[in-house]
Amino acid sequence: MSSTVDYLVCALALLATAARLVLTRGLCRRPGERRLLVFILGIGTAVAVLAPATRAAVPWESVARCVPLLGYELKLGAECAIALLGYAVRPAASGPAAVRRQAVGSAFVMAVSAVAYVVGGVRPEGPELVAGPAGRLPLTLFNALFTVHGCWCVAVFGLAVLRSAGVVAPGLPRTGLRLIVAGTACGFAWSALSAVPLWETLTTGRQEIEEDAFSAPFALGTLLFGIGGMTLAVWAAFLTRSARQVRAWRDYRRLEPLWSALHSAVPEISLTAEVGVLGLGGPLRNPEFALYRRVIEIRDGQLTLRAHADPRVPGWAEAASGGDAAVVEAAVLAAALQSSAAGHRPSADGTGYAPREVAADLAAETAWLVTVSRAFARSAVVAQVRTGLPEDEAASHQLS
Repeated sequence: MSSTVDYLVCALALLATAARLVLTRGLCRRPGERRLLVFILGIGTAVAVLAPATRAAVPWESVARCVPLLGYELKLGAECAIALLGYAVRPAASGPAAVRRQAVGSAFVMAVSAVAYVVGGVRPEGPELVAGPAGRLPLTLFNALFTVHGCWCVAVFGLAVLRSAGVVAPGLPRTGLRLIVAGTACGFAWSALSAVPLWETLTTGRQEIEEDAFSAPFALGTLLFGIGGMTLAVWAAFLTRSARQVRAWRDYRRLEPLWSALHSAVPEISLTAEVGVLGLGGPLRNPEFALYRRVIEIRDGQLTLRAHADPRVPGWAEAASGGDAAVVEAAVLAAALQSSAAGHRPSADGTGYAPREVAADLAAETAWLVTVSRAFARSAVVAQVRTGLPEDEAASHQLS
């Protein structure tokens, strides 16, 4: 894995940790949440410490020699945190004794690994850790401890989350847990792959420091799925709200042809004045409220123009459009707008054509009016109404 990818993983870890700290600022953080943040921060920092560019940037040889050890110790600490998080997920199934055993065991592994590294005279050479003939066994022990510890910790956590996901009701929490389980599976594969070079380490005294090409995707998957599961409720709510606002803005613009025609004929339907050509003071700031207002204005305009509706138009438009209710309503409005402009009131009793009834909610009203607005702007039947009804067809459909 190149240094760029290593630093990208670290940046993701730091960003996720900072975002979570900001979101929970002032709140009491539970032990499980703290352990999860320690894991993400530790694993991301370890990947950056083990990057080739990090080792090359250290000018002192004695310090550079210990940089790989620091990276691996950070990984061991992160693995311990994820195991402790597993015990926090299901506290009734473990207890304080299990937590203490895990903490002591991980501390023991970290200490023995450090001793093996130092006693074996392990030193970094390019992308590898190298040990002399006397240091091959300590180097192999170092790698074996790291592999077994990682698999154990990830398995403890994964099984705890998997059991929890099975009893959680469908929804965002269960989806988040399943994402974390997927990250755990990637983490287990990532840890297990460290066992592949054990024989080569024992026989040659060499071990790759960097992640192998086949293990790098598992490392990235561990962080992405883990971060995704941890922050699912936050970014799912943000995406849902953003998608809702985008749909509201889109529908607001789709209602423009119908609203503009009604507003030109009946300016008083406007509840508030638009600011600028695009309405930067309203629709873009709060598109859902702007859409709600626009629907009300259109309905007010329809009610105002109702007495100007030509009673001949509905029957003619229905026959001409093949029964398309949206085209009929758009044609009635087009005719009413023309009658209003000419000062005619075909419906002497002030009632006239009644718009189609839809469910009393914004979504249904919007969907229907968008369809009517599209027909108002594009339908050939509506265009024919604007130029006048053919006399013979109008007469044959005239209402009694």
